[in-house]
Amino acid sequence: MHKPSPVAGILILLMLLSNTLIHMSSATSASYTQSEETDVSEWINWAKDAWSYYEPGIGVDPTTGIPKASYRWPYLTDWDLGGYIIAIIEAELMGILPKEGEWGADDRIEKILRFLETRQLSPYGIPYYLYKSTNGQHWREDITNVSDSGRLLIGLAMLKKYRPDLAERIEAIVRRSNYELLANSTKAWRTTAGFYKYYVAQGFKLFGLDKYQPVQTALKEFDNIVKGPHVDVYGVSLPKTEVTSEPLLHMVFELNVDDRYLDYVRRVYEAQERRYRNTGKFTAWTEGNTGLQHVTYVYQWIVTPRGDTWKITPKDITPIIFTKAAFGFHALYNTNYTRKLVDYLIEKNEERKKDPRYCYPPLYCILPPKAFIEGVDENGRLVTELIDKTQVMVIEAAYYALKKKALESADIAFEKSSMNITPGETIQLRFTYLDPTPLRHTCKYNITIVGSTTSYITQRNFDTSCNVTFNWTPPRDDIYHITVKTIANYFLFNNTVTKSFDIKVGTPSLTKEASIIDVSYPVQVNTNEEFDVNITLRYKFGTEPTPLTIIVRDKLTGQTITRANPANVAGEGETSFTATIKAPDREGTLSLILIPAYQEKGDWIELGNATAAIEVLVIGFQQTQGTVTKTVIKKEVTHVTVTQSITVERWITTTHTVTETTTIEHYATATADLAPIVIIICSIALLTIAILALLFSRRKLSQPEYHQHEDVGW
Repeated sequence: MHKPSPVAGILILLMLLSNTLIHMSSATSASYTQSEETDVSEWINWAKDAWSYYEPGIGVDPTTGIPKASYRWPYLTDWDLGGYIIAIIEAELMGILPKEGEWGADDRIEKILRFLETRQLSPYGIPYYLYKSTNGQHWREDITNVSDSGRLLIGLAMLKKYRPDLAERIEAIVRRSNYELLANSTKAWRTTAGFYKYYVAQGFKLFGLDKYQPVQTALKEFDNIVKGPHVDVYGVSLPKTEVTSEPLLHMVFELNVDDRYLDYVRRVYEAQERRYRNTGKFTAWTEGNTGLQHVTYVYQWIVTPRGDTWKITPKDITPIIFTKAAFGFHALYNTNYTRKLVDYLIEKNEERKKDPRYCYPPLYCILPPKAFIEGVDENGRLVTELIDKTQVMVIEAAYYALKKKALESADIAFEKSSMNITPGETIQLRFTYLDPTPLRHTCKYNITIVGSTTSYITQRNFDTSCNVTFNWTPPRDDIYHITVKTIANYFLFNNTVTKSFDIKVGTPSLTKEASIIDVSYPVQVNTNEEFDVNITLRYKFGTEPTPLTIIVRDKLTGQTITRANPANVAGEGETSFTATIKAPDREGTLSLILIPAYQEKGDWIELGNATAAIEVLVIGFQQTQGTVTKTVIKKEVTHVTVTQSITVERWITTTHTVTETTTIEHYATATADLAPIVIIICSIALLTIAILALLFSRRKLSQPEYHQHEDVGW
């Protein structure tokens, strides 16, 4: 067998690595392609369409005000009830549901709370599994479970945040329902696992029920998922547990999650997009209704605890592209793929609304032209069911998209009633919090006005609307710096925006501040040697770019030795300069003064009190060395006021000096005479090392060659 050369092997490995990196790059970058930003009005329209399911007589009983899990099935679980509460809150905050009036948000919530306060409970003191929408009575004797209870508790916790005035009633409902029994039952928690288990445990935690061990264990489920075994799904590493979209989306939309959790949400989405890119089949997997007779409800698992991928239980069917998963991921990522998904499902839903087979009473109908259908399977069959969970997810997705928009784009606008302001003139200042979304919110303002060259300061606080106007009278000529901090309360989250504005009053003096904060330089040099002095400056100038430099002068003669290359600066910050200096041809101590200076109208204005002094020892080549001192000057703010007549006023607030002492050994003149001997000894040592290395390498080459196994390729 011919032994391949090492160079050839390395080249082949590099080629393989290059191909692998190119493949990984193309597979990943395609998934992160952003689509054009979905318009706010689109999300509002989609949310309105989803909310239409909850019109009385469609998805809500017109007598009791209790929702239905499905248009054709007048029953509900506590999971459905929790979703309805969330949908009411977010629909009202988006402005698609009035807060007051009959069937407004307050009226709907009151109907639900009365139901929860009076509904019949099981002999165990906990709710039944199913209740009938038409009369609020329980249906069958099955009791609820931790999953449905956790979802309702999350909804009630959000209601407490949205309506703090209802907190006592909500706490009483939780106590009445005896959720402690479920929280403390190990057996009850065996009915859920994986991401579902972690999600519903949050509801119990929100009401202090995490004091029970089963809840504590459930709250560690995500850590177990991360640490547990994973499988490869189209190049994406996913955990071997129950993986589907729904619990992850609800977790992000309803609760605070960290970056580690968001990473797994992204992975679950990424695997589905990659399946589409590999198979050409739209993929939006979760749980839901099928519209079939032989199996009415399925779970579409991307991964199972056994490590199987793309499995459907309890019975295999043609995979369904679920509407709720598509809209959820579109709100999160807004990629070209999610845009295609949403457009496809909207098109099919609109076709369904116009099809006479799906008419509205009094004719024979399957569905009213309301809301979103459950989805479309991969063969194009419409899953013609109107399910509450799908409508809730679309509403949550819309709210999340608007929330994201508000956090990213909200701003503060500033107006003043006069452009040319004089001291003593009363003007109006207006501040407006600008939000591109219709999300309902209130604002708190903290406004501080500080004089630039004077000690003037005033502060105003407002806790009313998001438009603030007040009168202000500036006392003297100055440039006043206004800092506005606005906290917008959106009821389910807050957004803080801070902005600064400047107001020029009269003919203020221009303030320029600078300070040397660090100097580094050699403590000694030889005669006629060039050396560098590195200086760091902290500055505070106006908004117009100003040339700034360092001038170096001889301390004894006052003669300018050099000037560093200028830098244009504006605002506040730090900058560094390097001044190159040639040592004199005589020995001694070179004393230097470093002076910051800025340029104005072609002249360099020196900040004389912002200087730093350094000393450099200049020696000949045979100079006996001693103890030298390096001094670094630390200066606090040096203030310089320049009036229009170029009068300069300066003062220093604080100066600190830090001294570093370095001891250099004394060498007798006789030491220099030993230099040739030292050089000879070092040369012999180096020659010996070289001979030994040569002998070792020859011995190694005489050993037998090592051959790779033939089944190991490059």
